[in-house]
Amino acid sequence: MKAISIKQPWASLIAHGIKDIENRTWKCPQKYIGQKILIHASKVRTKDYFIPKRLFINSKICSILESKELPEGAIIGSVVISDCVQNHPSVWAEKGVWNWVLKDAVLFDKPIRDVKGKLSFWDFKMEETK
Repeated sequence: MKAISIKQPWASLIAHGIKDIENRTWKCPQKYIGQKILIHASKVRTKDYFIPKRLFINSKICSILESKELPEGAIIGSVVISDCVQNHPSVWAEKGVWNWVLKDAVLFDKPIRDVKGKLSFWDFKMEETK
């Protein structure tokens, strides 16, 4: 199955179904639109991040953003990439980049730990973890 590495806390916000956009400088290849992909929380946590001004921050979002215990170097869930556009109306969409529209997020009960991430899309064999 295809996977993509995303820095924390963004990976957890996506897997929880809170963040519905992944911003990238490159367009998502058409062959992945409509496909379920795995969310890999990279070992590198983002140092500085901005919170969209229009975002209503509830206790769940706050606990994810402030957590020091988010899994890193692990497959934490899956999501479907439903579209790839620019200037999406979501509060998570950044201007001037590609906005990957995400849906059907699933947070795994237990992360698959000690997984090394890679750039771009990469293959992960789920059967190896069983």
